[in-house]
Amino acid sequence: MREALKHLFSNTIVVENGDKYYYSVKPFDLTNSLGNVVTLLQQYTFSINDSTEYKLYKTKEGNWYDLDPAGAHADSAIVRMLKSAIDKKEAEELA
Repeated sequence: MREALKHLFSNTIVVENGDKYYYSVKPFDLTNSLGNVVTLLQQYTFSINDSTEYKLYKTKEGNWYDLDPAGAHADSAIVRMLKSAIDKKEAEELA
C-alpha cells in the first residue's frame, strides 16, 4: 500500500512561488500532415482547476516543444514555472 501511494504522489511538483501541482506523463506521437509519425514526445498534463488544463510537450533530448505557440497559455508565467520545475525535478532524479 505504501509503495502504491508513493507512486501515486510521485508526479507532484512545487513551483517557485510555492504552489503544488499534480501531473501525468504519457508518450505522444507527433505526426505530419500525411499522418506519419515524425517524433515521439513526452506529454505532461497539468489540471490547474476544473476548467484549465495545460498540456506541455518535451523531446527526449530535454527541449520543450510548443504545439500551439500562438495559444492562450504559450507565454504564461505559470507555464514557464511548470517547465522550470519539471526540468529541476528531472535533473534531481538523474543526480
